[in-house]
Amino acid sequence: MTSLQAAARSAVHHAVSATAVCLALAACSAAADDTKPATPMTRYETPKDAGQPAQTKTADQSEPAKAPEFSAHGAFSNICGFCHEDGGRRAGKGPQLMGTEKTDEQIFERIKFGKPGRMAAFGGVFTDDQIKQIVVYIRNLKPR
Repeated sequence: MTSLQAAARSAVHHAVSATAVCLALAACSAAADDTKPATPMTRYETPKDAGQPAQTKTADQSEPAKAPEFSAHGAFSNICGFCHEDGGRRAGKGPQLMGTEKTDEQIFERIKFGKPGRMAAFGGVFTDDQIKQIVVYIRNLKPR
């Protein structure tokens, strides 16, 4: 038998063995008692305080996941910065926003409703409060 044939036979043997192990593990886990909640202990150990009810939270009792806090700087960098370069400090595809003569209301309206052919409307992306935070971010832009 050549060394290539021996290596191939060994590889097949290992693959068959690994498959058998996987099937055996799957069969064992399917046959295990699933009436107990999963814990760090093995399924066959009893907790030390077996007489007391478990203090676990179910899915409907768990704390709701908190949405990450809104960052006007982050939103501007990730969305608006594509057209308003250097964080709004330089003109790019869109105008420079630092030092703009537009009123806060005009900036708010432009962000919320856009301008056909020039700027997309972001009223469906941001809440009014978030748009106001972006306006404050724009007003606070300083040269670098």
